[in-house]
Amino acid sequence: MAQFYKELKDLRESRGISLEEISERTKINISYLNAIESGSFSEIETPYLRLFLRAYAEEIGGDSQRSLEQLDSFLGTNRPKVISAQINDDDNEDELDVDFNQSFSFSGKRLRQDYIIGGILSLVLLFAIAIFQKIFNEESKAIVTDEGPRIQNLIEPIFWNDLQKNFILDQTSEELLPITPPFFVKIKTLGQTAYTYTRDTMPPVSKSIQPNQDIDLEAFINNSELIFSNTIGTSIFVNATEIDKVSEYNHPIRLIIKTNPPSVGVQRFKPLP
Repeated sequence: MAQFYKELKDLRESRGISLEEISERTKINISYLNAIESGSFSEIETPYLRLFLRAYAEEIGGDSQRSLEQLDSFLGTNRPKVISAQINDDDNEDELDVDFNQSFSFSGKRLRQDYIIGGILSLVLLFAIAIFQKIFNEESKAIVTDEGPRIQNLIEPIFWNDLQKNFILDQTSEELLPITPPFFVKIKTLGQTAYTYTRDTMPPVSKSIQPNQDIDLEAFINNSELIFSNTIGTSIFVNATEIDKVSEYNHPIRLIIKTNPPSVGVQRFKPLP
């Protein structure tokens, strides 16, 4: 019997749908789509696996609920089996207890070591990302003119602490969004701006944006937050639905996007007097 992910691939191919088309419509990275079709589910972060599989199945006209049930069944068969043994005498029981306790002791030590190593590697990675981002931001300020390269004044991203320290809340509004998961954010700019993007439990991502750019942000599951330095010539979309009343504002705007129910809160700030 073929694995369910192979059946999904056969269904897609029979309907003449390419992975590129699915990636374009769902904004799911094509490497994740390949992982789904090959059954390499460990390559996809656990919180996003079910969302991506549901979106993929719906795009090819499959039964998304059945696919999720088959995924649960497939992953369940790969879980470690519990081995039981019957003890016939006290001596064997004592020996088994010693081996069992020693095994858990060694496993606990290794687990602690793995946590420590993982924590150190995470800190190193975050530090490297911060340095790379700083270098990239500095280099992105250089533009080429007839007189040669020169530094331009980019609009800098604003973080929540900066917003609280240097601005005051001016207006708020909220609207429901007619959308369903997975959730994706798209930014279109005619002018220059900058944003700070926070999704679920991931660390914030900030970027300065040049005019005439289309930017697709990473998907989120539960909630996300966007802080724009300004929204002059800027349009924001969630799953192709444009957010009202956010463009053409010359001061920071904070968007709080929730998924249950799907809604967006808009907070407009102005500089301290």
